[in-house]
Amino acid sequence: MNRKLHLYVGRIVRLNKHVFQEIRSRALGRGHALENSFVVSGVSQNLQKLICYGANFRIVVSASDVILV
Repeated sequence: MNRKLHLYVGRIVRLNKHVFQEIRSRALGRGHALENSFVVSGVSQNLQKLICYGANFRIVVSASDVILV
């Protein structure tokens, strides 16, 4: 599983609709705008999840929550 997750590193992904709406509502609460476009920077070794960056946000999500662009 870990090897497959490393294939996402360096790629641009979008979050599925439900997850993005949750993240976006947090961003709007802080007064930030957020687009549904993130770069995968790494894989969390302990959680087996993807570490993604977009604008000023760092999120950790499951591979099932992203779509490759």
